[in-house]
Amino acid sequence: MSLTEEQSHKMKNERLRMNLDLAKKPWRAILLFLMTITIIGSTLSLLYFLPRFLEKQQATRDASTDCTNYRDFLSASIAWEEAGDMDQARGVYALAIHLFKKGQCTQVH
Repeated sequence: MSLTEEQSHKMKNERLRMNLDLAKKPWRAILLFLMTITIIGSTLSLLYFLPRFLEKQQATRDASTDCTNYRDFLSASIAWEEAGDMDQARGVYALAIHLFKKGQCTQVH
């Protein structure tokens, strides 16, 4: 046998031995299958439930006092701007932005 034939013969023996190992220990294949199913199931459930969870969290934050005040101050800022008092409008707008950041509100401005 030449060197390449020996190597191919050894590779065939190794593959055969690996196949026999799986046949002798089917629990490995079962465990691998169960792990794969678990990982796929976890990923799919995460993709399904995470957006709903995040939307509920944002709705809770938007109902907070900071976010309510943010929207009120933003409306007041617009009213002051329409009245022509730009200094007062900028001051109230700055307060609105502070409350927006503090409360992690949904952006309205």
